Amino acid sequence: MAMRYLSATPRDIDPRALQKRSAQESDCDTLVADDCTVQVNGQTKIVYIARLSHPEVERARAAVQGVKYSTSTRTSGLVSTSRIFGYAPRNTLRGHPCRATSMATDHPQEHAAICNAAPAVDSYYQKFFSETHAHHREVATRVREQWMIPGSVFTSGIVHYNNPLQYHFDAGNFSQVCSAMIGFRHNTQGGHLACPELGIAFEIGDRSLILFDGQKLLHGVTPIRRLSEDAFRFTIVYYSLKQMWNCDTVRGEVDALRERRTATERRKAAHVKKDEAGHT
Repeated sequence: MAMRYLSATPRDIDPRALQKRSAQESDCDTLVADDCTVQVNGQTKIVYIARLSHPEVERARAAVQGVKYSTSTRTSGLVSTSRIFGYAPRNTLRGHPCRATSMATDHPQEHAAICNAAPAVDSYYQKFFSETHAHHREVATRVREQWMIPGSVFTSGIVHYNNPLQYHFDAGNFSQVCSAMIGFRHNTQGGHLACPELGIAFEIGDRSLILFDGQKLLHGVTPIRRLSEDAFRFTIVYYSLKQMWNCDTVRGEVDALRERRTATERRKAAHVKKDEAGHT
C-alpha cells in the first residue's frame, strides 16, 4: 500500500484541560487506518504503518500473550495494566541498582522475543526519521552498551494490555526523539491512539507501527470494546530513559549498592549505640 501524506494544522487547545481526561473517538475528526505520514508545517511528526511483515514481530505478538501483567498507578497518575521490559534505572530509595527488568527473569523467552523485535522497529525509525534517529543514536552513546536493547537506540519499554489510557505526555525519555509502538489486536473495536491537538486518531491495527515524539504530542487511547472472551489489544512501546545515563557497569552498580547498604547499617548501628548510651 502506498504511503499517504496528511498535512495537519495544530488546534488551539489547552493541553492541561485534557490531561488525565479519558480519550474519546469524538475528540478527533480524522481516523487513519492505512500507511500514513502526518506532517505539520512541512515537517514529519508521525508515521503510521498499518501492518508490519517481519518474523520477529510475529514472535513478539505471541510473546506478549504469555506474560503475566499487573495493574498499577504510574507516577503520572495513569492507571494501567502493563509490564515494563528492557532495562530500569537506579532507584536509591528502594535500594535497586540499574538492572534488567523483572520480566527478563520471570518471562525470559517472552522478554527476549519482545527485545528481538526492536531492531526491526529501529529500521523503520531510521528510514522515516533519519535526522531524529541520528540524534537519538548520538545521545544513546551516553548509555553503556550493556543497558541498551541490542540493535536499537532504545533502553527500555512497556507492554500495555487492554489499556484505554487517559490523555498524557510521556515523561523521562531522551528529548527531541521518537518512541515507537507496535500494536497487536484480536476481536476488539476502538483502542485508537488519539492526538487531539492534530484532530487525528490512529486505528492501531494488528501488527501496526507508529512513530512519534510522545513527550511533545498529547495522546491517549480511546475505549476498547472486546467482542469475544479471547479478545485483546496489546501495544509494545520502545523508548530511551534519560536516567540510564547515570548507570555504571553491572559490577559497578552492585559494588555501589553494597557500599550504600554498608553505610546504612553503620548509621543504624551508631544510632543504637547512642540510644544505649543515653539510657545508662
